[in-house]
Amino acid sequence: MEHLREQIADAIRSVRSQVRWKPGSAVRHLLKRKLRGHLPSEAMLDDYERMVWTVLQDPQARVYLYRYRDTPYVAVVAVVEQRQWLVMFAMDGVMESAYVVERPEHYLSHPAFERIGSLSEVMA
Repeated sequence: MEHLREQIADAIRSVRSQVRWKPGSAVRHLLKRKLRGHLPSEAMLDDYERMVWTVLQDPQARVYLYRYRDTPYVAVVAVVEQRQWLVMFAMDGVMESAYVVERPEHYLSHPAFERIGSLSEVMA
């Protein structure tokens, strides 16, 4: 578990230093967030990435390990402007997505999500 926490902390540090997307996916994710009302229609990629950074700076944010098939991802959830934002990225720090979770208690209770601790605990 300690090795896993180190990997998660390294992935978080990577995203904090630079938000990296899979080629072509940043604009697609930005558009989806605008269409769903998670971001204002005039939001730019910088605004979206600033939201990611904001979530990853909140010491109270909750850190989860999310498994999809056999691939682990880091999911970090924090309240920003009264909404629960989830930021998900691969262990190598490449972004998967960031979005508002409407019913976090239901959504995060899925067995694929394993709570690791608060951001301050993981980064300690």
